[in-house]
Amino acid sequence: MITSQLFSRFTILQKTGFQKFGCMLIVLCVASISFQLSAFELTAVDVQTIIDNDSRSFNGRIIISDTDTRYVNYQAGTDIAPDSIFMIGSISKTVTATLVLQAVDQKKLALTDSITDHLDIIPDNPVMISQLLNHTSGITTPKSPSINAGSQFIPASQFSYSNYGYKLLGDILAQVYQQPYAQLVNQFTEKNQLDIHAGTGSIAQLHDKQTRLVNGYTEQQQQRTQLTDFTVNNDFIAFGGMQASSDGVVEFVNGLHQGQFLSAASYQAMTHASTTRHHRWGDTGYGYGLQISQQDGLVEYSHSGYIPGYISIMLYYPQSQLTVVILENTSWDLDDIDRVFGLHDKIRQAVRKQLTTYE
Repeated sequence: MITSQLFSRFTILQKTGFQKFGCMLIVLCVASISFQLSAFELTAVDVQTIIDNDSRSFNGRIIISDTDTRYVNYQAGTDIAPDSIFMIGSISKTVTATLVLQAVDQKKLALTDSITDHLDIIPDNPVMISQLLNHTSGITTPKSPSINAGSQFIPASQFSYSNYGYKLLGDILAQVYQQPYAQLVNQFTEKNQLDIHAGTGSIAQLHDKQTRLVNGYTEQQQQRTQLTDFTVNNDFIAFGGMQASSDGVVEFVNGLHQGQFLSAASYQAMTHASTTRHHRWGDTGYGYGLQISQQDGLVEYSHSGYIPGYISIMLYYPQSQLTVVILENTSWDLDDIDRVFGLHDKIRQAVRKQLTTYE
């Protein structure tokens, strides 16, 4: 697209008698574009070196790509294939936020709606849909059979990561469209040809329905054990239970950030840091279903996931349109956070070093 614009400008220059200047401009700009496209040099060999030097093994898929080039297409593990499907954990929240914002675009609901407009629930303090999206609602689960929900704090006064808040968003969407939330997710992914799924049932039933779903493993006291006792229901789908291939997540990330799913206004709201999250990377912004970092002048949108049997991360850098997706089928022991997430962080740091060098 950029090159075609340059040639269009060159035609105008010809008509005004500046042919030499136009030729020079094209040569310089095309050379600049070629440099930018070839500047990112992280490869699967580099990723393998990072893995080899880490304190734990890796079993899963890693993709690093932009709109033109797949720089890393890495997999490890005898049971891992290019189209393997993993549980993606809290990356599901970004999908849920996208569906909420689509409903806003369709005028089915508003970000300023009170949750009581759509649900039979009585919070201690009024809670808006926007506050569920950015984890500032403070709402806590009612004690059954009561519908009175508690509160950690006054809504919008602070950030507190809430799976329950995203469960409520799934409930709201199910109420608005009069369909189970898992069905809404599958309709969205089928319409957009995304290899993302919202299967429900026990882990054994999920494997029966989706043969590409890889076995998950948990770790305790450095012993890796296959996940067998695990169930995904409609509530879990909204905040952590979706399943996807690495390509499915890449395609979702690219579609989201390239304007395929949301209006410009909704996308801007999603990617605007409306609160701050304390994170191991340092304080990061949080929008609607996305972490937002601008450290070192590098804009980064991200989300990660950790559930029994699986961990995941997705990163997107809009300045270079670079996407990073890492999916693993082992949930490492949380007693050592650096060991669990250190490998992901090292790959992220290597990517960021490349981008800050050349951007």
